[in-house]
Amino acid sequence: MTALNVRILADGSVSERSVDLKGGLTYEGLFELLKINPETVVALWEGHPVPADELVESGRLEIVRIVSSG
Repeated sequence: MTALNVRILADGSVSERSVDLKGGLTYEGLFELLKINPETVVALWEGHPVPADELVESGRLEIVRIVSSG
């Protein structure tokens, strides 16, 4: 099992979490583990956006909360 360091950028603040990376975990599953609504964020792996149904890989991962208004 590998530890994944996740950097979460939201509401002008930055927090970091370490998650045990289990084989077969998708980004959607990671969001669920972190109790994050997947409709409000985008995952950036090594600086590139990734789809929620893709498998999580070790590396630099940032989760950025998206804010929109009408």
